[in-house]
Amino acid sequence: MYIFNEEKVLLTQLGDEGVAFDIESNEYYTLNETLFKIASGIKNQQSTPEITAILLQEYDISEAFCQEEIAKGIQQLIEKKIIFEKANV
Repeated sequence: MYIFNEEKVLLTQLGDEGVAFDIESNEYYTLNETLFKIASGIKNQQSTPEITAILLQEYDISEAFCQEEIAKGIQQLIEKKIIFEKANV
């Protein structure tokens, strides 16, 4: 499970894309449409299967490709500290 970094990051939609603003470093990250939907889904406490289902409805792609792209997107969001992985308790 992933958690949106609410204390440090502001997420805003700009058209189909989005921007994440890191409050601590004053850095902006432009998120493409898909990455914004992934970040928004995590912010709204959706699971990766739920996010996958949403993207599959919107795009004409295979489930395997969708899951691969979500995994890549999640990795990018973790690297930028926009989200973090919740430890299993």
